[in-house]
Amino acid sequence: MNFSVGDRVVHKNFGMGTVVSIEEMKLSGNGPRLFYRVNFSKTTVWVPVGNQPEDGLRPITPKSQLYRYRALLKSSPVSLEGDFRKRHNELEKRMDRGTFQGLCEVIRDLSALNAEKSLNYYEKTLYRNSREALVLEWAVISGMSHSETISEIDGCLEHRN
Repeated sequence: MNFSVGDRVVHKNFGMGTVVSIEEMKLSGNGPRLFYRVNFSKTTVWVPVGNQPEDGLRPITPKSQLYRYRALLKSSPVSLEGDFRKRHNELEKRMDRGTFQGLCEVIRDLSALNAEKSLNYYEKTLYRNSREALVLEWAVISGMSHSETISEIDGCLEHRN
């Protein structure tokens, strides 16, 4: 996937950012390579131009796809493993995909788990961080305010099948 200066992008570890330049750099004695310089809210990251690995950049989700994610948040949650270690691995795999769908699934399923029992520290932290990332991207996609976005997401979660 190729991006242009000014494109809004998402990195699974840093969240949403903006491509501010494409720069040529020479690293470790290798020939020069192109890198996207991406500004995030608290940092700047250089990501190699070219086929993005799973931990690379992705474009923000198109507004036309939000209907799918509303339906996903409203859908029946997937039962999570009872064993903490297995549950932890399962959630990490979903988050490692770095997709908007993965965020929605984690939020839906941890929200349902929280309704059954208290989340442990790891799950609370993952839920909070995932929800923050989801709300931020959803707000940008939809053009809604932060509080309107939270209301919409909460409304979807309340109307699960």
